[in-house]
Amino acid sequence: MELALHRQPDERLYACRPVERRDASALSILLYAAFRGSVDDEGETPSDARTEIDRLFSGAFGRFLPNCSFLIEEEEQICSACLVTWFEHHDAPLVAFSMTRPEFRRRGMARFLLRHAINALIRRGEKRLTLVVTRANAEALSLYRSVGFDEWSSGETSAEAGD
Repeated sequence: MELALHRQPDERLYACRPVERRDASALSILLYAAFRGSVDDEGETPSDARTEIDRLFSGAFGRFLPNCSFLIEEEEQICSACLVTWFEHHDAPLVAFSMTRPEFRRRGMARFLLRHAINALIRRGEKRLTLVVTRANAEALSLYRSVGFDEWSSGETSAEAGD
């Protein structure tokens, strides 16, 4: 999916901060918790989640953009995060991961962080944002569409990219 970037409402619903490399261990715990039992769960282990977060920071999904990636901490844990990279294949920023712990879902955290990331990308001068989502992930599709994301204009659908 892709979004032609436009200024998002600047709601101050949550305190958030930019993601840092020192967050890797806590982000891997979040990743494992967020995807476990979901339509995207393929039996990954906590170790697999750590590998994915290490891959993110090492550039496997494009150059990590720390000033456009944010997290929310509550109760001494990361409960939601939006991680953005520069993905050369799309010649645009990419939402590499948007994730929220199950017990913190439906509070608007993912939408808040996504909007925060979009506004940071606009300040950088970016014009569009991309992401890949599994067609069966109805909650994620609803979130992305509510912010204005559409199917790929290149002819590739999000289902082809994410299934």
